[in-house]
Amino acid sequence: MNETLERKYRLKFSDFNCHDEIAPYAVLDYFQDVAGEHADYIGVGFNDMVSKGYFWVLVRTKFDVVSPLKEYSNIIVKTWPKKRGKIDFDREYEILDEENNLMIKGISKWCVIDMNTRRLSPCRDLNYTCGIYEKENYPDAFKKIEDFSIDGYNVYEGKVDYIDLDHNGHVNNIAYARFISNAVKFEKGENIKSFEIDYIKELKKDDEFILFYNKMDKFINVKGFNKENNELSFVSVIELN
Repeated sequence: MNETLERKYRLKFSDFNCHDEIAPYAVLDYFQDVAGEHADYIGVGFNDMVSKGYFWVLVRTKFDVVSPLKEYSNIIVKTWPKKRGKIDFDREYEILDEENNLMIKGISKWCVIDMNTRRLSPCRDLNYTCGIYEKENYPDAFKKIEDFSIDGYNVYEGKVDYIDLDHNGHVNNIAYARFISNAVKFEKGENIKSFEIDYIKELKKDDEFILFYNKMDKFINVKGFNKENNELSFVSVIELN
């Protein structure tokens, strides 16, 4: 019934930062790859959605590192959708080593947008052509990041470029993790325990953005704004080991 999808990959040197730690954007890239393929299999992929007048929007995503990954190692990336909510759809992920040991687990929350109204749609006629996998790495509700003040935070500025775009002409979801990594500049020994992003307002090509970030104890808080209109674009919280 295609309740889950598993794909094998070999980790690349470019998946790691200068301290030989797996980069957040690399993890999210593997998640994105298997999620898109599985969505096609179960009848809710990009083309399926467009044919019905809808498209997917990623609302938030998170991953937790259980055990560190090494360059050039072989991994298995697994994904499955959870039971749908009223207006949102959660999907879980696992990255396993060759012996099926859990290395990273993750979750993402998606909503459906009506292409005509550009508004959230409950899309009650949207159903998976598969059963629901019973395993849950995240049994509790996947809630948004609690708000926090940015008073006294460090500042990083950047601009959206061509390489950051997806096939919709919008900033690819994994690009935000690159923006965060460039701003925070993880130091040697700052190993990620968990990484979470809430996507608030999309950025587009040539948009200039400004990030406010702060490291305190084992946590890094980040807020990203569109510099032109000062709209909040994304929020992130990172926990270090």
